[in-house]
Amino acid sequence: MNDVIPAKQKFPKTFWTANTIELFERAAYYSMASFMVIYLKESLGMRPTVATFLNGSLLWGLIYFLPILSGTLADKFGYKRLLTLSFFMISLAYFVLGNVQKFWPGLSGHQAAETIDYTLPILLGILLLGMGGSIVKPCIAGTVQKTAGTRATLAFGIFYMIINIGSITGRGVSYFIRKILGLGIPAIFTFASAIFALIGLAVVLFIYKEPEYVSDGKKDSQQVQKKTLGQAILGIFIVLRNIKFVFFLIVIGLFWVPYTQLYNLMPLFLRFIDPNAAVELYTLTNPVMIVSLQLLITKMVKKWPPVKSMLFGAAVITAGMLVNVLPPLLFSDVARKVSFLGLALPLAGIFMIISIASMAMGEMLASPRIYEYLGAIAPKGQEGLYLGYVNLPIALGSIISGLLGGALFEKFITTPQKNGLAVNIAPMWLIITGISVLSMIGLAVYDRLVGKTKKK
Repeated sequence: MNDVIPAKQKFPKTFWTANTIELFERAAYYSMASFMVIYLKESLGMRPTVATFLNGSLLWGLIYFLPILSGTLADKFGYKRLLTLSFFMISLAYFVLGNVQKFWPGLSGHQAAETIDYTLPILLGILLLGMGGSIVKPCIAGTVQKTAGTRATLAFGIFYMIINIGSITGRGVSYFIRKILGLGIPAIFTFASAIFALIGLAVVLFIYKEPEYVSDGKKDSQQVQKKTLGQAILGIFIVLRNIKFVFFLIVIGLFWVPYTQLYNLMPLFLRFIDPNAAVELYTLTNPVMIVSLQLLITKMVKKWPPVKSMLFGAAVITAGMLVNVLPPLLFSDVARKVSFLGLALPLAGIFMIISIASMAMGEMLASPRIYEYLGAIAPKGQEGLYLGYVNLPIALGSIISGLLGGALFEKFITTPQKNGLAVNIAPMWLIITGISVLSMIGLAVYDRLVGKTKKK
């Protein structure tokens, strides 16, 4: 097989096959992502703290931490084998998650549905999904890298766009299944996520071919060498000995805490102000903004120093979080519905759309530059090693987000309701905003203290 592509030639078939696989995997995931915590809380009767821990801390933690190890396994055993295993795992995971109420009996035939403990099958589904999802990321990104030729920037731009097209597709199908067909939340897992994943599996089995080259024999300015699992684990300790990297990891981890509330606290809150809220349509704001504006934003800030772009992104997310404090200050009833773009939406829901749009803007400003800056703070000759751990901040932020989101919802909403007290949501959003402010301060301090670090 000879896929080597001279400059100005088209990307090879394997490149487009990998992007197609990514589209179906992201469509599968985002079909259910907006409703995961709602499903755990409303359908399966779990406490908000448990729901956000399972979704944010455990699932997202696995998906973003395990690529450190799964990427090494993919290099050792081949992308096609690992992708086959991955899609089998996630297909099974979605089927298990969507059918626990059918196949997991209670302690007795007369037991009420809300008293059944679904923790064990849900844990099984999440572990399968987290481990399987962690394999997809390095395999597809690796295929894009190996088939990009001399046009890696364009290749990853297409890849990023495909991710968000998959996100839009998944959310659209989710709404059709749940609302138009009236099949409910569990059906999303079975008839959207599982089917998308099975289509992805078919593409892997019958179309995808193992990429056999790196365009210039190097990756991130280093000769490509396969690592052992032991070397991958050792690499974690190597990079964590770098105090600058650890500080940066913590600061950017804080950046992701407010952002990942999009899938933890925000869905719970939207269902609080509107029990029938179409959460997937609210969160659709995020990928639509990115698909529409990413190229423009990238062009606008391409000459900015990376830390300036990240700081500005954190500031935009901070402002977006602060928007959610306004409804309880301006209105006596934040759940009162008003007309907005021809839809009847709760007042707080309208502000939430603005908040989600701000989060998308912050992501577009900051996320691409994080990769660039990690290369800048890495010791010379170890850029590739450090970039292999680029997902650690997201893993850290997700773990904190999952623990925090449900705790805030219980403290400021569930507990007052249970005790017959008035609900005050402003402090809840102020705490999230405060974490975003801490991220900004950390970035500013980091830039001041490590200002002499080379910048690309």
